[in-house]
Amino acid sequence: MNIIFRLLGKGVIMLLPIIILLWFLSFIFGFIKGFVEILFDTTANSVGATIGILLAMILLLIYAGYLFEKNREFLLVRVSEFFISKIPGIATIYMVLKDIVKMFSGKGGDNYLGVAYVDLAGNSVIGFITKEEDGFYWIFVPTTPNPTSGILLRAEYSKVQKIDMSVSEGLKKVVSLGIK
Repeated sequence: MNIIFRLLGKGVIMLLPIIILLWFLSFIFGFIKGFVEILFDTTANSVGATIGILLAMILLLIYAGYLFEKNREFLLVRVSEFFISKIPGIATIYMVLKDIVKMFSGKGGDNYLGVAYVDLAGNSVIGFITKEEDGFYWIFVPTTPNPTSGILLRAEYSKVQKIDMSVSEGLKKVVSLGIK
């Protein structure tokens, strides 16, 4: 029975980004559908309304991506974060996911310290330095080829060799099994 629950949990974690994306797109589609129905007094069952809704969704997502790229806040995101922050448990998970996305997208700023090789049992493994604390680095070492899981190490400065590599290059190295 424990195996079933363990596999079920891992399956949910593996599919969670897809589920969140589909939920988000469904939310946006429903929001725009309601707006179109009110504004034009039509239903989403018409081909023209559906195409209009899809175009509006695409434009909204492009605009949100543009604002994210320029490091600006998006009103819908701020309102959503306000409501999410009021839900116990979910708020913590959301903030951790948000920090991870910021770190791996290069928007983490001071919170992210770089890519490094860390000495692990006499071998060098690639990791992402997330924090510096009292003579130690906190390093996330992802597993290959699925970088969403891994181990978190607290390593002395002497066991860590910072390298001049971007996060995307480091992730590419992990996912490609070191080929690229």
